[in-house]
Parts: sequence; structure tokens; C-alpha cells
Amino acid sequence: MPASPTDGNAAALMAGADERIERLRKADATIVVQDAQGRGVAGVALDVDQTQHAFLFGCAALSLLKHADAAQERLYQERFAELFNLATVLTYWHVGEPERGRLDLGPVIDQVARLKALGIRIKGHPLVLAQSSPPWAPSEIAATRDLTRRWIADVVGRLSPDIGMWDVVGDATTAAGAGNGLAAWAREAGAARYTEDALRWTRAADASAQLLYNDYKLDDDFTRLITDLHAAHAPLDILGLEAHMIGSDWPLEKVWETAETFARLGHPLHFTEVTVLSDDPAADHAQSWPSTADGERRQADYVERFYRLLFSHPAVQSIGWWNFVDGDWDRNPGGLLRADLTPKPAFTRVRELIRETWRTRVALTTGVDGSAAFRGFAGSYRIAVGRGAPRATQDFDLVIGSDNRVIVHV
Repeated sequence: MPASPTDGNAAALMAGADERIERLRKADATIVVQDAQGRGVAGVALDVDQTQHAFLFGCAALSLLKHADAAQERLYQERFAELFNLATVLTYWHVGEPERGRLDLGPVIDQVARLKALGIRIKGHPLVLAQSSPPWAPSEIAATRDLTRRWIADVVGRLSPDIGMWDVVGDATTAAGAGNGLAAWAREAGAARYTEDALRWTRAADASAQLLYNDYKLDDDFTRLITDLHAAHAPLDILGLEAHMIGSDWPLEKVWETAETFARLGHPLHFTEVTVLSDDPAADHAQSWPSTADGERRQADYVERFYRLLFSHPAVQSIGWWNFVDGDWDRNPGGLLRADLTPKPAFTRVRELIRETWRTRVALTTGVDGSAAFRGFAGSYRIAVGRGAPRATQDFDLVIGSDNRVIVHV
């Protein structure tokens, strides 16, 4: 059967992905080995190993510290850390302040501590979401607005600097329909002013945090909201784009066009909430929603292309999976792990991309001037010098746009 125009467009996008990745995600570096007098030392063996990506491969830590069995908890953490360098922890207002004036952040603080020990960056999600207003919150607008300001100050003040990134406001384009005080505020002020206030309060609580606006409604309403925020000079750093593919996977052309459309707004993009199912789409999910062998193969094939395509887009800085384990959210089999924590084929594919295909390891030997050059993926590196044990080591960051000249003294 001849390829349709849609097939051709997808094929062309994927055919150019590796070239774009090589050009956009890598940089050149030079390591110079010098003696105590600053002279280059020739013939020094160097093993250079990438230890972390600059690109943020993320996931919501929905099940972290929630396994009754200690062995299962260890396995969950090991597999989480095997893939991800960014974790999203949930900071819903109705959970974090179940009663007015009583913060209950202990579970989140414990998760943050564990993620820090694993060397994983952390994002809080969300600070303001109309659908997560506490049941005790008043319906009166001024009171709700003041309480929201206090909530942001309390939770950000308590959790920063350990959490250095926030989905500050979620789904403001549809907030007015929630039927509570936050919704009334959004209706009266408009989505932009409602969002702007929360962004400014978060910036005041932590001047160095990265602030996101996050939404699933990826249409003209989103674009108008961001344009209005620009006009108000609101402190917005990153756009968060949700991609819950419940029912059917997005065509790859749609994935690319979504990135292209929102890149025009001038912010880095994070695909913050990705869900791709491994089910039988024709099955009745009313009683159960199982993963199937055919669904897992389909999921793996799609997920590999999805990651490769977005990793090749210049505006995309992060891909964030949502439910790591089947059933973590909405009962659905959208995990990279099955409910028993065994890896699906999609887990293996993503692991191969992050830890093998897109990881730089090189063995070098310095030349007559004491230098050795290589090209690698942006991120953190460790240099092991010489042969035998013990070997001296030195860490450095390879940064796109920098000269990446590293001096090693022997």
C-alpha cells in the first residue's frame, strides 16, 4: 500500500530526528592535561563518562514511599532512578492543607528527601488548580485570593530550595467552571490575571525557582493566556504541555506541530504529563483496564518514536511521564512498569535511549599539546585520569554554547 501524506510527514520527521539530536543536544569539549608548571602532558589516558543529562527526563513520583513491602519500595526507587533525573511530587492544596491553617506536608517532605538522596531534581505540582480547592475554602473571592496567596507562601517557603521548579497554575483556561472560590476568582479576574497573581506570589516566595504554567487545553485559549501574561510582564519561565493520550495516541505530526506552535510563544517547553496506554482499545474498561501483550508492543513502538521526536525539537527541554506504574492514576495501564513493577517493553526502550543511545562514553589519549577533544551530549561528566588504581577523577558539566575547556592537573 502506498504511503499516505500523513505517513510521509511522520516518516520525514523521524528520518531527520537523529541529525537534529546530534546538532542540538551535543557540544564539543576539550580536556587539557597539565603538569604543575602548566605544561601540557602528552600520552595521558582519559576515560570520560557522562553521569547525568542536561535534558530533563521526568516522571511523577506517584507511588514513592507508598509500598507496604520494603522490597517493592526499593525496586520502585531503583527503577525510577534508572530512567529519570526529574521527579514531580504532588502539592495539591486540598491534600497539603486538609483543614484551614493545618499544613500536612510531611509525606511530600519525605518524598523530597528521598529524591534528593537519589540525586533527582524535583518539581512541585501544582500550587493552584481550581479542581483541587480544599472543601473548607470559602466561595467569597477576596477571601479565597488571600488564602491562596498564603498557601503559596507557606508551601513554597517550606519546600524551597529543595523544590526548585513549580507547576504554579494548572488548567486556568477551564478554571472558571470548577464551581468554587478559585473558579469565581478566575471568572471575575480572567484567566490571565488569576494566573499572573499566582506567578508573582510564587516568585516572591522563591526568587530563583523556575515557574511553569501547565495545561491540557492546547489550543488558542492557551495561546491567548500566555500572550496576556507577556503583556502583563508576569514571571513565567516555562510552558508545560500535558499529553494524556487516553483513547488513542497522538499522530507524530500532531506531537511535532504542538511543539512548533507553543515554541513560537518564546518559552522552553516541557511535555509535563505524558500517558500512553498499553491496553486493548476495543475492550470494555468499566470493570478492569488491563495491559495486554499487543498493547505493550504498540506502546513501546510509539513511546520510542515520541521520545526521539521530542528530544530532537530545539524548544523541548523535558519529557515528563505521568504514571510510572500501571494503575498509579485513573486505573489505566499507562505505566512503563506493570502493577507488579516488572518492566514493560516501553521501559526497556526508554532506558536504552537515555542510558545507552544518548549517553556519551569515550576513551581518549592526550596529544602532544596535552589536549584531547570529543563531542558529547550536554550534561554532567566524570573524567578518570590514567590507568590502574586508584585513578584521579574530575567532574565537569558540558554545556551547549560554552567553550567546554576543562583543565586537569597531574
